[in-house]
Order: sequence, then structure tokens, then C-alpha cells
Amino acid sequence: MTTHPDLTSQAIQDSGAIEEIQFLDHRIRFGPTHTGWVSFVARPGQRPTIILASERETLLAQSHKLVEQRIAGRR
Repeated sequence: MTTHPDLTSQAIQDSGAIEEIQFLDHRIRFGPTHTGWVSFVARPGQRPTIILASERETLLAQSHKLVEQRIAGRR
């Protein structure tokens, strides 16, 4: 079994600052970086899509929009 590094922990210096939410069938892990915010959006078993934004609210809105677009594309 191949292990993959935890990209979230690598991108966010303070691992205690990592937040996680479930939105529809996706997991969104996010937190602050030195220059803004980063999120990792993925369904179980898939590689994450990385999103960057300058503000937390913008990041969450972009993450939700990505999930909604993916679900609409599967219909």
C-alpha cells in the first residue's frame, strides 16, 4: 500500500488550525497559510483539488461551488 503525504498538514503550518467540513459527498479540509487560505476538496478515495483564496469566506464559497459543479456534471 502506498502512503500519500497529508497535503493539508504540509500547506498549513499550524496543524491545529486545520478545519474540516463535509459538503454533500465531499470532504473539505482547509486552513490559513502565510499568504491566505487553502482548501483541499475531495470525494472519498480521490485526489484532492486544491483551492487558494485570500479570505476564508471566499475560499469556502469557491469550495462549495466546485462541489456543486462536480455533482451537476455527474447528472
